[in-house]
Amino acid sequence: MEIIKDILKVEEQKGSGEIESLIETEIYLDQTKAEVGNILWAHGKIEILSTKIITDKILVNGLVKFRVVYKSNEEELNIYTLETNRDFREEIEIEGITEIMAGEVKSSLEYIEYELHDERKVTLMALVKLMGKVEETNLVEIIEGVTGDANLQVLKEKVKYNDVLGRDESYALIKEAFEVGENQPFIEEILKVDLHPYEKEYSISADRIILSGIVESSIIYFGGNKLNSIKKDIPFTHFIELPNIEYDSKCQLNMEVVSGEYEIRESLEGDLKVIDLEMKIKIGSKLYNQKEKEVVIDAYSTSRKINLQTEEIKVMENIKDIIDRESISRDLSGQGFEEIYTIEAQPIIIDNQYVEDKIMVEGILGLNIYYLDDLTDEIKTLKEELPFKSYSTIEGLSKDIIIQTETNLEDLNYNLRDGILYINGTIKNHIFINRERKINIISEIEETEEIIDKKNRPSIIIYMVQRDDILWDIAKRYNTTVDEIIESNNIISPSNLMPGEKIIIEKKVDIEF
Repeated sequence: MEIIKDILKVEEQKGSGEIESLIETEIYLDQTKAEVGNILWAHGKIEILSTKIITDKILVNGLVKFRVVYKSNEEELNIYTLETNRDFREEIEIEGITEIMAGEVKSSLEYIEYELHDERKVTLMALVKLMGKVEETNLVEIIEGVTGDANLQVLKEKVKYNDVLGRDESYALIKEAFEVGENQPFIEEILKVDLHPYEKEYSISADRIILSGIVESSIIYFGGNKLNSIKKDIPFTHFIELPNIEYDSKCQLNMEVVSGEYEIRESLEGDLKVIDLEMKIKIGSKLYNQKEKEVVIDAYSTSRKINLQTEEIKVMENIKDIIDRESISRDLSGQGFEEIYTIEAQPIIIDNQYVEDKIMVEGILGLNIYYLDDLTDEIKTLKEELPFKSYSTIEGLSKDIIIQTETNLEDLNYNLRDGILYINGTIKNHIFINRERKINIISEIEETEEIIDKKNRPSIIIYMVQRDDILWDIAKRYNTTVDEIIESNNIISPSNLMPGEKIIIEKKVDIEF
């Protein structure tokens, strides 16, 4: 008897957790800055500097970069900016995690509040949300087959799983120069830069992933005694080197802007109208194959007694991956829009459910709209929420599935006509449908010399099927085979036994010389 073994590489999510932290800081204006008359807005960006997994915790070090845009009453050309950074150290508690596991931390800036104490002191408060997820890859030795013994019967079960080929974290450095429009004034000061990267497509070739993406850039600047805005899409290509890539492999990509620097320079006409933009984007990639493998979960011999060793394994079985794109639109009126400078957008998943053969994903696209009010000529911000819901039809799933959704905003377009703001965009949802299974597998099979004595058994046994019986259990109990029972009883549907049904089991004696 030859036992054929293999290694099952199983990725299991060990846990997830999230925390919210209030980060506070103060800005004192030095003597070179004009006094604060009115704060137009405050915005910020979170940068995760490092993460470390210890027992039951993820340690997170990060930075909140604040920027305040304000008007001064001291002079006519009076829009200015203030900047400051505040570091933070937080812990995300996830029971059962250890140092050898792999983790991922995402962040979102829920809101920023500010308070003007006097003309030279501003207090800032930011609510930071940190979301951590930890996974572990286990190598499990399995038996996938046995050869060399015709009397040995084995029962196999199929397991679907994601075979993770590799993970990578790389950085794309993107540089772009563009000139403001001919009818727009020259640039006196950049007030706000928004950069939103998204994946357009990827391909796999010769140990590398070729990522084609877009960075949506939106800039607000001060010039010509007023605020102006520029919006431009910047295409880029990035190569991710990974060994063991197969052409039919799948890839999960996450992108985050780490930094965005800019420099204003003169155009050929000598005006300050050219912006040199340099951005650094962190790209996390996970390469995997969806595989199906048979494992031996039971065995017996019709002629000799054997000893079995069993082991319970826990498998996060991947049932299906779905990429769903949902168009979202909204028309806003009655808000007093004179001019739109920029719109920030962040999608959030609220709920995942499996209802009536459909995967339902529900979320909210949060908007921050920066605009000029048509009545007061004041620069204002407006918060709006655009709900979205998508359905994907998948029949035959059980109720114990686990649905995880990664959501990204692929593009956002807006247009102001006759006081009505038309907004439309595309939400990309990558839906992972999993099921956690506990399977008792056979880890060792040991032959013995003890012969099974069938001589004193009746020639024919009439067995009455009980509830939840399967042919394998009946054949194993009477040391016969499933095929012999099917043949003796002309069974057409072996998987559909009816309680009370009578089955004939014939005695067959193995004669050894």
